[in-house]
Amino acid sequence: MRKKIFLSITSVLCVLACVLSIGQVIRITHEYRQGEKEYDDLANIMVSHFDADLYISQKENGGAPIDVNFAALKEMNANVVGWLYCPGTQINFPVVQSSDNSYYLTHLYDNQSNSSGTIFMDARNSPDLSNINTIIYGHNMKNGSMFASLQNYDEQWYYNAHPVMYYITNEHDYRIDVFTAFETACDSDAFTIFFPNEQTYSGYLGAMRGQSRIDTSWLPVSANDNIITLATCSYGFSGARYVVQGKITQIR
Repeated sequence: MRKKIFLSITSVLCVLACVLSIGQVIRITHEYRQGEKEYDDLANIMVSHFDADLYISQKENGGAPIDVNFAALKEMNANVVGWLYCPGTQINFPVVQSSDNSYYLTHLYDNQSNSSGTIFMDARNSPDLSNINTIIYGHNMKNGSMFASLQNYDEQWYYNAHPVMYYITNEHDYRIDVFTAFETACDSDAFTIFFPNEQTYSGYLGAMRGQSRIDTSWLPVSANDNIITLATCSYGFSGARYVVQGKITQIR
């Protein structure tokens, strides 16, 4: 009798575990779809892409190949500080900044709770890119969304196809020339924002380029340049992050 009761309880527990697991999968799938839809909608509504002739003209005038409606974005979320765009990739997102580095890990642009989070700037940074190193974070989602595509920079061919990104603010456009891509620890020197002197920063740049998985030796980067660091979770070891860094040039 006891054996039958034990088997019955075990069967019920197994069924409950399966139901809970299925429920978890459904919840995560729903959150992924919700996050993807929100950012697809924002990109479609808030961003205008220039056609070929206008793009050539825009390049000659120094601007980015897209225009962003920051007035409308700010109505939705006053924490928006910019827009990050990499042509030919999934990176086409608003960038926000909070008073901490945790809120937007679990909230969408419209502040709904969601594990996809939002692409966000480090709370320590000045939002105008005036710091030597501006850090921007995003999740590495299993469905390939958010910053998951950053790890594609592990391959030289991918870098060759996408060497430039753009960062757009309400005031200026910036070109980002990628010069490093590598896996590192979450507490590594890659996340240094402030440097005591030019010599220290120059040494930092050399150390970052020394870790790079891609060859960008043709691209000059010096202590006179400000940089941007894009970071996402990686899975090579515990606490790993994948980092893509680029030189910032104001183009409008």
